[in-house]
Amino acid sequence: MKTVIILALSLICFQASAQSLYKRAARPSFNLEVAPTTNRTVYGWKYGIRLGIDYKSRFKAGYTRLESLGNSEKGQKTFSGTYFQFAVNPKSKLTVLPSLKIGLYDGKFLAVEPTIEGSYALKDNLSLNVGLGRVDGFASFDLGLKWNLNLSR
Repeated sequence: MKTVIILALSLICFQASAQSLYKRAARPSFNLEVAPTTNRTVYGWKYGIRLGIDYKSRFKAGYTRLESLGNSEKGQKTFSGTYFQFAVNPKSKLTVLPSLKIGLYDGKFLAVEPTIEGSYALKDNLSLNVGLGRVDGFASFDLGLKWNLNLSR
């Protein structure tokens, strides 16, 4: 009797299903994201792009590169590095994303930037991102558009 109960509970826990000739198409659990962004710090305006992977609409990671376009303000000219984000409420129209950016300014100086970002869904695959962070002891502001390139369609 114990064996029957253990076997029944294990089948329920493992969600066993009957064999079938119908095979569902495997949907990827990740999507690609592309986001042109702008960033304002005490070092001036920087413009660039973020490329990343969105895993199950919850965890996001990728590469970011920002560059200064003019000579009007002094300071670092480029920032390149990685970012990691975790969506607090991924199914909402306004998503809150605590994030961490780690990268190098001009290939020399390490920067670790904690940021809180809000993402407002304009359409299914298009959203507006606004962020506030802290780098080198000063405030940092981010603004960008994000395209979610769904691989499941």
